[in-house]
Amino acid sequence: MGGKLMNLDILTILTLVPIITGLMLIILPQLLPKEMATNLKIITRNISMGIALAMFAIATMMFIGTIGNVEWTDILHGEYVLKNEQFSLISSIGVQWKVGADALSFPMIWLTSLLIPISMLVEWDAKRGHIFHPLILIMEGALLGVFVSLDLFIFYVFWELTLIPMFLLILLWGGEDRKYAAMKFFIYTFTASVFMLIGILVMYFHTTPIPGLPELGSMTGHHFDLVHMSLQDNLIPSEGLRHFVWILLLIGFATKMPSVPVHTWLPDAHVQAPTAGSMLLAGVMLKMGAYGFLRIAVTIFPESTIIFIPLLIFLGMASLVYGAWVCMGQTNLKRMVAYSSVSHMGLIFLGIATMQPLGIAGALFMMFAHGVISPLLFAVAGAFKHHYHTLEIGSMRGIAHHSPYLSGHMMLGWMASLGLPLMAGFVAEVAILIAFWMSFGWLVMLPALTLIITATYYLTSMQRTIFESNDPNQGILPDTLHGENPRDVTWHENTGMFILGIFTIIFGIFPFIFWDMMSVWSTQFMTDIMIDAMENVNVWSPSMDWISEVFK
Repeated sequence: MGGKLMNLDILTILTLVPIITGLMLIILPQLLPKEMATNLKIITRNISMGIALAMFAIATMMFIGTIGNVEWTDILHGEYVLKNEQFSLISSIGVQWKVGADALSFPMIWLTSLLIPISMLVEWDAKRGHIFHPLILIMEGALLGVFVSLDLFIFYVFWELTLIPMFLLILLWGGEDRKYAAMKFFIYTFTASVFMLIGILVMYFHTTPIPGLPELGSMTGHHFDLVHMSLQDNLIPSEGLRHFVWILLLIGFATKMPSVPVHTWLPDAHVQAPTAGSMLLAGVMLKMGAYGFLRIAVTIFPESTIIFIPLLIFLGMASLVYGAWVCMGQTNLKRMVAYSSVSHMGLIFLGIATMQPLGIAGALFMMFAHGVISPLLFAVAGAFKHHYHTLEIGSMRGIAHHSPYLSGHMMLGWMASLGLPLMAGFVAEVAILIAFWMSFGWLVMLPALTLIITATYYLTSMQRTIFESNDPNQGILPDTLHGENPRDVTWHENTGMFILGIFTIIFGIFPFIFWDMMSVWSTQFMTDIMIDAMENVNVWSPSMDWISEVFK
């Protein structure tokens, strides 16, 4: 442990306050006298919401420059703002508390701080709320820790920490098959993260001491500093080992996104998870994979990325096409939204594979836009389950007669998911498709046709569910209601979905709010990192001799 106290900085506060508060709200009732514990449990959700709103306020003030006076459109690749004074945690092996933000991480920071209070609001009346809402807070801190960490040891700790609250949310508040879904989620994501850990350790043992910091890594001579790893020339000299590490990182990050063929945990997790869990899983947790891939794998090993562009195209196309076509065969609303998420994650891979500033900026904006749209769709699905006691799309017709607010939110969510102009997803999809055409020509027809066909199916399903009915005044209601008339959404469900809907429109009409910073970062990223890599390798005829080198 370092000899001086850590100066609290704004990113440290954003990360640690939710975790510490959440843990205290769970542990204190077990230690306090019964009456005090009961009173604390009563106000726990209010405290949790207060902390979540405070974190959102801080993140918003960071964005507008009230805190830190940051001009986000001036941040180039490799530059970080709001950095803390580095603090050694385990100096002997090179572990330090080092945090910072840039145009790649900050949109995810702001998005996380937005979704946490909304997810709490949507499930305001959750059973055992004195545990439910603190778990959401712990999830917030872990997610933010992933996005702000500039030390790979700390990054991995937060990466794994996100698994625990999500596992508990599915296990304790999930559906009938929650145990199976929770275990599948944990096994898939934990196993994949072990591959990522192996890659990180190989990188660690190839680092050299940082000038001016002789005490960092005093026992091993190595460190986990992500910034200095990025700056170190030829971090892993062996080409074979370098490609091997890149593959290990890809496995870890692609499973989290998830990408075909390691996607099967996602539909099960979404179907069984509570509404708030699905919102955070789709809104932020999936983006951890894309973020980590860009931050670590692509940035540190650009030559390997260029070599494996065909693999990225294959994974992107497979995820996009497979996710979309399987989505069209679903009758369960949550499973349908889950497979649409797999499809959209494929677009992110395609955007990265273009190796165009426009494509990478489109991938970043897709991460952000999908992070707003998919929680809205899962909030709608959760409300369906709550009020209609079913998720089967074919069991209901003409629900607009009974649930006009729910129907309106459903229409907006699906229109945004389809990439309708003036919705958040439109700019991202168009940017990726244009960049893909610039790089690969008419191959762009496959993702374009897939998007068009799935849009037709979505619109047809939406029309039937919301408007179509034999009785224009009644509609067709599911048997699960047992003859009762369904209710419309509650005030807290309606408020949460309304906020998400407003932001979906705002970022569709004014995409430059975050697009500008993403575009500047992407352009500089290509200039500083990828252009030299593209000059050094043959994209379409990679040598496969590296495979034998790994085992030398």
